[in-house]
Amino acid sequence: MTIKLKRPANTAPANESLPVPSAAERARFIADGDRRPSSGSNKAVPSTFRLPLWVIDILETEAERTGHNKTDVLKAMAYGLSITDENQINIWLLESRKK
Repeated sequence: MTIKLKRPANTAPANESLPVPSAAERARFIADGDRRPSSGSNKAVPSTFRLPLWVIDILETEAERTGHNKTDVLKAMAYGLSITDENQINIWLLESRKK
């Protein structure tokens, strides 16, 4: 017993292809492919940013006082921010612009 299959109708000629991505799109695609997959949400991701001196002073003072490193102090600050009322956070954000 044989089954006869219908051939699909070619809606687009074979020589027409998708638009060619730009060099930036290709570079981003390659960079995304080279990255290691994240195995969990608790994994640290390096990031670079600038902090004012008064924030660095707070980090260093608290790190010295508690015996922890500055990264742990910064994590504790982020945790404290995450459990704080949104209105209080907005007040702090406005106050931080004054310094």
